[in-house]
This record gives sequence, structure tokens and C-alpha cells, in this order.
Amino acid sequence: MSEPTTISVMALAYGGKFIGSHVGFANIAIYGPDDLTTPLASGLADQGLVAGTDGSGVVAFIMGQPYPWGYPVRGDEAVEFTAEIALTEAAVLTFVATSVADPRISVSVSRLVLPGVSLTGATSVVLVLQGLLAGLTAPTPTTIITAGTPTTITAQVRMMCGCLIDNLFWPAANFTVQAAITAGGETLLLPLNYNGTPSFFSADYTFPAAGEYQISVTAVEMNGNCGSAPPVTFTVR
Repeated sequence: MSEPTTISVMALAYGGKFIGSHVGFANIAIYGPDDLTTPLASGLADQGLVAGTDGSGVVAFIMGQPYPWGYPVRGDEAVEFTAEIALTEAAVLTFVATSVADPRISVSVSRLVLPGVSLTGATSVVLVLQGLLAGLTAPTPTTIITAGTPTTITAQVRMMCGCLIDNLFWPAANFTVQAAITAGGETLLLPLNYNGTPSFFSADYTFPAAGEYQISVTAVEMNGNCGSAPPVTFTVR
């Protein structure tokens, strides 16, 4: 006889907060022990959204206190995905969280679950997504770029939870941001510097000749968090 087991799953950004509405939440899937293709339950971790918040939790609780090893990060006011799973016996379930903002970033964990032993509140399943959200914001593909004239290249880099860089918790000095400029099979790496606007990094570059160029962006945080943006093609006149 099966027994319903309530399980809540939360997605936490590595070195950041829970993943809330600013970045479209996170997709959650729960798989049974014998089928890793069709989930037992799935959906956005957007349940329990408190009015007036983005669902990423309370900054003071998450970032304002040290956590001993193994101690759960406080999830007050953070969103979650909750499902009831019918179990007849102890089973190893696989939990998967995927970033909506960057579907390339996903994490999974398998753990033993007992029938009738709920995993909610302080015992919720918490999946930690590593990575940064990076994107090229300037120039755009429609920007008119003239060879021999300086062009400002700008990237936006955020935590996986969508939090902006250069504040008390994520100073810009902890991030190395580069633009890779490619043309004719050769690539030049251009360091981008924090430009004073939270999460934006810029540098001027003078394209030496007319032609097609590609620009991609990479970002690395000192704790190993990484992010990248796919190349964008531009025509220089």
C-alpha cells in the first residue's frame, strides 16, 4: 500500500540566494528509482511566493550569518516546489533543478526517501546551482560599428539568483570578466572592468578593419563560479 510523502525542493544559487522571480525561478523534476526519463512530479519552484518579495529569501538570514557545515541555509520567504510522491517502500529518488535563465546550468542529487517521512521546511531538499548569468549588452547586432573608431563593449554579469554584483556581498573586484573578439580565425581577449553601474563591465575596443566579428563573454568569480554568453556576430564597416 502506497503512502503519500510530501517533498519540497528549493533551488539555491552558489554563493547567493534562492532562485526567485528575477530570473524566472528554477525548473524542478523528481524522478523515481527506475525511470529517469519521465518525472514523478515537475514544475517551477515558484510556490509560496510572499507578496512584495521576489522569492529569493531573506538576505540577512542567508548572507548575514555563518553556517556550520551541514547546517541548512534558512529558507524564510523563499520559493519552492512541493509535490506528494506515493511510495510503498524506501526508494532512491533523483531531484533535478535547472536554471530557467540559463538552461545549460543544471544540478541533480539522488537521496533515499522513506514512505510517510516528509521533507519540508528545514528538511526540504535544497539543490545548489553553481554558475553566473552573463550576457553581452553592447554593442547590439544592429549597432553601426566603424573600423578605426573606439566602440564600447559592455557585459552584464549577475549571480545565478539574479543578484547584482558590487555590493556588500559580491564586490566587483572578485570577478574577472573578458570579451573574446574573434575574426579571421584569430581571437583577442579584452578585459572588461566594472563601470560603476551594478553588474556591468565595460572596455573600449577599436576594430582594426572592416569585416565580420564575433564577440562572446566569460566571467569567473574568485570562488570558481563561472558564466558565459554565446558569441554574437557583428559587421564592422
